[in-house]
Amino acid sequence: MKPVLQRATSSSSSSLSLLLCLCLLADAAAADGSGAGAMGADEVSSSPSKLIIDTDKFGQTFWGIGGLSGGGGTSRLLYDYKEPQRSQILDYLFKPNYGASLQILKVEIGGDSQSTDGTESSHMHSADDLDYHRGYEWWLLQEAKKRNPEIKTYGLSWAFPGWVGGNGTWPFDHPDLLANYTLMWLKGARSEYNIDIDYIGIWNERSADGRYVTILRKVLDDNGFNKTMIVAKDGDKSICDEMAKDPAYKAAVGAVGLHYPSDYEDYSTCRNIGFGVNGIRGGKPTWSSEESSSHDDLNGGACWARIIMAHFVLQGFTSSIMWNLVGSYFHGTNWDASSMLTAQEPWTGNYGDMSPLWATAHTTQFTKIGWDMLEVGSGSGSLPKGGFYVTYFDPESKNWTLTISKISYEHASCTRPPLPPFATAPETVTFELAASLEKRSKLAMWYSNFENFQPDGSVPEIFVRKPDLEVKDGSITIEVPVGAVITISTILDGPQKGEPATPIPESNATFPLPLVDDFQSYDVPHEAKYWSDQIGSWEVHYEDESKGGSRKVMRQMTPRLPIGWTDEGTYGPMAVVGMSEWRDLTVKASFRLPKDSVDAGCIATRANLLWSVGTTLCAYGNGTWLLSEGGPPISGARPSTVYASGVAAALPAHSWVDIELTTVETTASASLGGSKLFEDAKVDGGGSGFALFGTSHWTATEFASIAVDQAGPHWTPSPAPEHCAKGVEGSQLHVRECVANGLVADDQVFELLPNYALRHQPSGLCASVKHLTPGIPVVLKKCDPTDDYQMFGYSYTRIRDELVPVWAKGSMGVLGLTGDKSGTLTLHLGELSEGQWNRWMYFPNTKQLRNVNLGGHLDLHAPSASSNMSHTQPLLKRNARATSTPFCLALCKADDSSDGAAHLTELFV
Repeated sequence: MKPVLQRATSSSSSSLSLLLCLCLLADAAAADGSGAGAMGADEVSSSPSKLIIDTDKFGQTFWGIGGLSGGGGTSRLLYDYKEPQRSQILDYLFKPNYGASLQILKVEIGGDSQSTDGTESSHMHSADDLDYHRGYEWWLLQEAKKRNPEIKTYGLSWAFPGWVGGNGTWPFDHPDLLANYTLMWLKGARSEYNIDIDYIGIWNERSADGRYVTILRKVLDDNGFNKTMIVAKDGDKSICDEMAKDPAYKAAVGAVGLHYPSDYEDYSTCRNIGFGVNGIRGGKPTWSSEESSSHDDLNGGACWARIIMAHFVLQGFTSSIMWNLVGSYFHGTNWDASSMLTAQEPWTGNYGDMSPLWATAHTTQFTKIGWDMLEVGSGSGSLPKGGFYVTYFDPESKNWTLTISKISYEHASCTRPPLPPFATAPETVTFELAASLEKRSKLAMWYSNFENFQPDGSVPEIFVRKPDLEVKDGSITIEVPVGAVITISTILDGPQKGEPATPIPESNATFPLPLVDDFQSYDVPHEAKYWSDQIGSWEVHYEDESKGGSRKVMRQMTPRLPIGWTDEGTYGPMAVVGMSEWRDLTVKASFRLPKDSVDAGCIATRANLLWSVGTTLCAYGNGTWLLSEGGPPISGARPSTVYASGVAAALPAHSWVDIELTTVETTASASLGGSKLFEDAKVDGGGSGFALFGTSHWTATEFASIAVDQAGPHWTPSPAPEHCAKGVEGSQLHVRECVANGLVADDQVFELLPNYALRHQPSGLCASVKHLTPGIPVVLKKCDPTDDYQMFGYSYTRIRDELVPVWAKGSMGVLGLTGDKSGTLTLHLGELSEGQWNRWMYFPNTKQLRNVNLGGHLDLHAPSASSNMSHTQPLLKRNARATSTPFCLALCKADDSSDGAAHLTELFV
């Protein structure tokens, strides 16, 4: 169905003209079949109808497909899964001929600093400290090797303990210290776990310093790690410019590792110095050593399948490693479920969203590291009507595998980098098998289609074994529809679509409360269940270890500011648990400060991953206490927003103190040491977030016990209000205040389907418009994946992590899905008026589409107070907390007589 432009009423004639032009272009594109745009690099119309596979035509050596655990804390919750689900997940990732069958496992070398979704503990918190049992990456390496002894292993640092830089901020100031730190990690893998690490990186997406790399190469060689290859620099292509000027640097590096490389950039400098050169056996490779960062729905699977092949055809990259391996971290940290599969519910055992995993299997179950990748034009290349193909060949067994992908522009993009427009169309392709191939009568064929959408957003065929393909007259002919990923192989037996022996448990994303933990059930020095370090490193240790104590406590272990990758610690060390949707909570803890400490023990509700927001109570050793928004700055400065403060009795020296904080809507109450500090203090009530436990500085603050539980009256699931429209065809969609605390009402439950439809889950109907007209309402309609008026554009990955624009896809970004504080929902053209918004964030735990981000920052506009200009500006700055409840996409319209309307009015006073 083609978009139809209706006459619009708008104050912006220029915007209307733009919309008219864009819609006419869209109609023209649909009429001539060009779809997403002009012919691009993926379509080579002059290509022959027959393509050749000739195993004599060596291109490069295949270095494997992998997954990355870390960067950081991305596998945190996997360790907390119970059996058999934990082993099932590990089988899906690592077991050969079963699931992803990964050929490389890359892990973070913990550095005691925030590195995306959390902190991972270092093996050396200080120069005189060494422990090879911290964290979960050692365990994960063991589990991978247990399932596949041939899997290659790869370690990379995101951050470093401060001592590594000589207590400075730059690790390369003391290259001998840094090289020894890295060497000790490699020694631990070998001595404790019998794992020889195959590849070692330098510093994720930061500098790679040629002097240090040459020193590291010598240190490795001198200590028996001459087979461990250095990959540099796990970042951009400037590494090749640097090596071109430094022969010793180039000699020390075994592979160039690029992150999110574009297939349309110039990497000739790398090839000119000998990396990624075709036709040379034993040459040094160029890899995409971190890739994807895309949500693991069908779009994420499609993007991944495409780049594995496109990277070799267009740039000669011979390995791709997905960040991240498994989405086992709380929604609300960062980059939700951008992974091979999602495993965020250890309390239920549920896991899923495995589209990228099966896209991986199309290559990994039919190849091995070391096989030949045939040169472009003789086994690899671009399909005549868009798409790619790559052939892998084993010179020893004479087996070969052909992989094909044809993904449309609409579903091909990973989160980064952007793709230029290109067109794809279905076609019949014939491959001639050259005389160099052993004669075969039949070949195995496996098939997926990531774009054959059904009304519910699913697709019927993912990694399905098709009837064997017959070889006729030395050639094979296959149909390649748009959305297809196809594997054709001489390997007839072995590969399979694995299934667990027991069913995957049903999902229940609601975090179980109450949470009570005294840390006695854990091994030293591990984390506690669900405990997710965000700043600093927290480990279970024995109380008063020097005195032979037997009681276990949770202790902060980072002794000074780390050399970080992202925020090293603007606020104090802390860990979070729970749900990003929590608002009304009681948080309790028993904490102890080090002897003579002037720092604080802290707890919080509604916190985000960097503690820039969160209703926070800190109690200092001298008796001072603060109730603030956000954590205590590590600089010692006073928080910018303090709700209440006071002075109690000084805390008993090096003794345990009970602390408690309750927040309900816009009030907070607290006690310290059993004595009430305050009751019903006024706090901002619009935010939501995690429960948090922390301290104010790099001190060994300890927690002996923690507890989190519900507070207030808003914890009972309730049906939609009586005035709510029913979920039937023609029902109009609105916005209203979001149900809080991780609960939902039926009218607010929507799914983001991978075909870009918004599906109301209880009714099974999809959001739709009748035509592309500014001001038109949005209604429910029977889901139809071919109906352009049911498709909405947005960043399918980032919408789960931040506020992003949502627009009617047929309008090419011009008509935004716009809510209004009155409760209306329409398509809007041009400038926003007071109380409107057109940016949304999706909360997958509750399936709510909200106008608020993880820090409680509303996307709500009002006339600028600092300007008389007619344009509008965001009302709230990044670190300002909203004072009203956020709004959600809903069947019900906001009740103007409700308290919520009064809260909204307060925003504009």
